[in-house]
Amino acid sequence: MLTEKIDLYACFGVRRGNKPRGYLYSYRHAASKEIAGKERSAILIFPGGGYSFVSEREWEPVALYYYGRGLDAYVLEYNVAPDCAYPTLLQEGGMAMMYLRREGRRLHSDGKIAVLGFSSGGHLSGCISLLWDDPVLFGMFGEECARIRPDAAVLAYAVVSSEEDCRDEETFVNFCGEGAPYERYSLEKCVRPSAPPVFLWATADDAVVPVENSIRLYRALCAAGVPAEYHAFYRGEHGLSVCSEEVLSACSAETEHVKHWLQLSVEFLCGQGFFAA
Repeated sequence: MLTEKIDLYACFGVRRGNKPRGYLYSYRHAASKEIAGKERSAILIFPGGGYSFVSEREWEPVALYYYGRGLDAYVLEYNVAPDCAYPTLLQEGGMAMMYLRREGRRLHSDGKIAVLGFSSGGHLSGCISLLWDDPVLFGMFGEECARIRPDAAVLAYAVVSSEEDCRDEETFVNFCGEGAPYERYSLEKCVRPSAPPVFLWATADDAVVPVENSIRLYRALCAAGVPAEYHAFYRGEHGLSVCSEEVLSACSAETEHVKHWLQLSVEFLCGQGFFAA
């Protein structure tokens, strides 16, 4: 395994200031003449944490799972509140995607890049997937910002809607700060036919991010004709990650059932032309 910590601010010549994060971590396969598939698809992971921290439970355990399925995995350690809000979070997501696009040949990429986000990280993944030409990103990259659009998105118990009846208040306060209106980044209102295929999953009794978030986004994707797949597991707390004893205090028959989302997501990505073992 090839691991690397990439300073996105240094790579793009952007002044970091006092931002403590903004790093991309790689979990790549080494090139080998003995192993088929020299070029691999990639998955860019955005852990959750309500934009107030970056969850370790949704970091390396997730990256290692997809690495084990033949994908090169990357994790974005983005800045969070109270240090940063909009536009920093969106800029860092854009820089991470653009880095993978620009460095694709050196990274032995086959050109296919998916994003995977959990909770608030699902919101950031959704922003990259639906608003790749946001004025903030266009200001950084011009017309090249179209390359920020991923080839597929996997959203796990994602924060989606700014509507009061199902909004996760902390996420929108921390993301928008004083620089952006909530409605502008309410994902179900940002869907367009050119969005990439999306795989969503959530649990029906999630007490932190209501399942209605995923339902509303799925409906909007279907209405726009965007390929989408949605799984609602009937039981399961928020933040299940990969549903293993490594990330949970204890596993149960319920979490073992929810764990199927991992294989389902791989099958979905393979159906979109991604390379996976």
